[in-house]
Amino acid sequence: MKRLHVGSLQRALLLGFLAVGVLVGAFFAFEYTLVAQVREAVTPLDTADPVAYGAALFQTRGCAGCHSFEPAGSEGDDGPNLTNISARHDAAYIYQSIQMPDAVIADQCPEGACEPIMPNFGDILTEDQINALVIYLSQP
Repeated sequence: MKRLHVGSLQRALLLGFLAVGVLVGAFFAFEYTLVAQVREAVTPLDTADPVAYGAALFQTRGCAGCHSFEPAGSEGDDGPNLTNISARHDAAYIYQSIQMPDAVIADQCPEGACEPIMPNFGDILTEDQINALVIYLSQP
């Protein structure tokens, strides 16, 4: 009888953890796609100017909430400071860090691996959007 009870408890805990994982995934999908798309729809975006487009994406896609970056006036401390990142890394590194943030763990990443804090934006953003962010972050 006790074995059945322990097995039921284990299944309940497993299902609970699974449900939490699904909810966390749904939250990030909602936050980084639907909410951002609404913000971008009501904000005039100049997609022809990659610096302006990158600046807008930095705000709408949540980058400013986690990263410090002087040109954006952001003071996030969950992720690495991106001010003057182009003096430390080339554009390919910046692109990869946006597209797949856990490919290389930045020294300043306070929690180690970034996911699930920073999603793989390669699954969320278009190549043009990532390129605009890279150009914006690479400005001196």
